[in-house]
Order: sequence, then structure tokens, then C-alpha cells
Amino acid sequence: MYPQGVGAETGTKRFPAELARAGEARHHIAWLAAAAGLRGEALHGLAVAAEALLTDVLLGSDGGVMEVFARSEGGLLRIEISHPTATGRVRGLEAVLERFLDGHELSPERSVLVKRLG
Repeated sequence: MYPQGVGAETGTKRFPAELARAGEARHHIAWLAAAAGLRGEALHGLAVAAEALLTDVLLGSDGGVMEVFARSEGGLLRIEISHPTATGRVRGLEAVLERFLDGHELSPERSVLVKRLG
């Protein structure tokens, strides 16, 4: 299920919390999801939710570092993102996350995206 040695848990990868470098974190999250087995509409949904969340974090913080960690257990993929304190939220963020994910957690310094595998 995990190509090229990707296991049920990944190490933490760090990214600058800068709008100019946002693509690196987005690409990594999409790669983690694809490596865990998400395809088609499920992969697209996670990518849309991740894009909304990262936009929220990057627009609401003043730099720093984001850490992305993923694990799969019980048929669920959990992408955990530790980030600089996000002040204010993008309008409609909760609605986007609820539409495209199977679960999520938001706090000022940590966010979790949950998607069912398979």
C-alpha cells in the first residue's frame, strides 16, 4: 500500500511559513496522501482542504516554520500541521474542511486533516 518504503507513519518535515514558499508544503501534503493510497476525488478533496488551511495559516501568521507529519491508522490518514500562531481565520474555512474531509481539528498553533483511506 505504501510505495517506495513509505510506512504508516512519516517523519516530520519542516517548511518556512512564507507565502512565497507555500507550494513546497502543498506538494508534500499531496504526495503524502497519494503515497498513503488516496486517489481521484479523495485526493482532490484533501488537496482542496489543505490549500484552504495553508492559505489561512500563511495569511494569518508572520513567518516562522510549519511542520507536517502524517500517519495512517484504522483506515484513516491524519495529516498534522504545527504552525505559527494563526490570527483570524479565512471566512468559510470550517465549511471547506467539513465538505472535503472526514474530520479535522483546528487550534491556533496546530491543525489536523483527516481523510478515509480506500
